[in-house]
Parts: sequence; structure tokens; C-alpha cells
Amino acid sequence: MADHQLLYLFGAHFADGTEYFQTEEDISSSDPTHSAFHDIAQRLNEVQLFQLTRQGHTCLVDLRDGHFEIDGVPFSAGDPSLNIPPGSPRRLIYFRRHSRVFQGRNQIGHAIEYHIGWQATVNGKNHQVTISVS
Repeated sequence: MADHQLLYLFGAHFADGTEYFQTEEDISSSDPTHSAFHDIAQRLNEVQLFQLTRQGHTCLVDLRDGHFEIDGVPFSAGDPSLNIPPGSPRRLIYFRRHSRVFQGRNQIGHAIEYHIGWQATVNGKNHQVTISVS
């Protein structure tokens, strides 16, 4: 469970057409002792779209073809020569990176970067493509 206010909330769209959206409380609907991502992790192989939203803005990764969107504008990220064969499964990458600034022993700043993307294994090699927002 979050001990701070979340800047971005996530949402997931699954292969069967169902959706799941994180709330500001960040509590799992299936197990209240976990964060909301626990509900996504239970169905990780079924995620097709994963998004972050904040104040009407959306960042999205489409795991079906690997493209990203910011406010509905699509783009590709990563190495353009990366050739993932059609139908190759992409796995979701999602994490938050906290940076804290200290002056002596006193914390004087805190920032959070949100990272979304995908990874795929092709010919035994793992490829990862992510974007970050803060």
C-alpha cells in the first residue's frame, strides 16, 4: 500500500476485454494486504494494453505490437533495427523509481519516475524497451 500520493494511476486492458484500474488507495481488490498491482500480476500474461493516467493525460504501451502512445499519439521507442517477429509475446515492464535528495542527514527533495514498457525474448536474447514519465 502506498505511503505517498501517487502521481499516475495505472490501468490494464486484458485479452478477454476486461479492464482493471488502480485507485488512489492502491489496494488490491483480491487481497487487501497487497497493492493494486497484485491484481495485474495475477493475469500478467493476459495484459494487452497498460496505461498511466494523470490529470487527463495518458501514457500507454501496447503489448500486442510494442508501440507507445502519449495522449493518443502513437510512437515507437528503442532500437529501430530490433525485429521482433509478429506474434512474439511481449511481457509488461512497470516500475517506479524513487529519487531522494539529501543535504547532510535531512531529506530536502523527492521525485518519482514511472517506467512502462515491454520485454521479449527472441532467439534466446532478452530485449527491453521502456519509457519514463515523471
